[in-house]
Amino acid sequence: MKKVAVIQDISGLGRCSLAAALPVLSVMGVQALPVPTAVYTNQTGFSRFAFHNCGELLNEFPALWQEHGVVLDGIYTGFMASREQLDAAQCMIDTFRRPETLVLIDPVMGDNGSRYPGFGDELCRTIADFAAQADIITPNVTEAHLLTGGDIHGFMRAPPDEQEQLLRRVCETLPQPRIVITGWRCGEYVCNAAWDNGTFTAYKSPAVTGSYSGTGDLFASALCGGLVKRDSLNTAIRRTTQFLEAALQSAAKAGLPEEEGVPFESHLKELLF
Repeated sequence: MKKVAVIQDISGLGRCSLAAALPVLSVMGVQALPVPTAVYTNQTGFSRFAFHNCGELLNEFPALWQEHGVVLDGIYTGFMASREQLDAAQCMIDTFRRPETLVLIDPVMGDNGSRYPGFGDELCRTIADFAAQADIITPNVTEAHLLTGGDIHGFMRAPPDEQEQLLRRVCETLPQPRIVITGWRCGEYVCNAAWDNGTFTAYKSPAVTGSYSGTGDLFASALCGGLVKRDSLNTAIRRTTQFLEAALQSAAKAGLPEEEGVPFESHLKELLF
């Protein structure tokens, strides 16, 4: 069975991060090995939350996993809130990366044209440097512009046909061979823009009202599972999009609060190989 180390936080409420990645990868027939960077009572979109930084515990993983003979087919990183967490993730990559190991980095920094609280210039630069080593990255539109220093607000004001050309230029600027820019709103559609070794493709789905917690985590997790199982990027994106579209429609139909995320549990069957 394929094994993927998933390095990110876990939240009790919000259907995001490890709480999303573990069931998604498991149903796809991939063993997900959690490396929790922090524990949150609920994800940070709620008005109040508490958290515990796993801190020094992160430094224990590489040596102990080596002692137990762990071999990884994939390393997948998500939300990183400090240089300490990024250094721990880097140590995992340096220790366990082989030529055939997929490294997928989701460079979480912001959304809807703004950075998340606490993500200043220095941390964003560090995340950009960290992400440069990835085989594939999955930024949203805001994060793609943060990685390149582009004008996200100019992009958001541009007409849809011009936006596609602007995203193509963003992809050409980035060093990774494969890029999926998620959550690009294009009129009545939401799009994911894929860059695969010089080929640009846009995938469109009907948009739903609202911006739900954890959708980027679900997308990255399902994409990681497909690629580790040797799907083509096109096949992995189409399967992932079908899964996420169904979950989003269920959330909108039920009128769920956006901070609680989408009821993906009822749609995991979409990911079965």
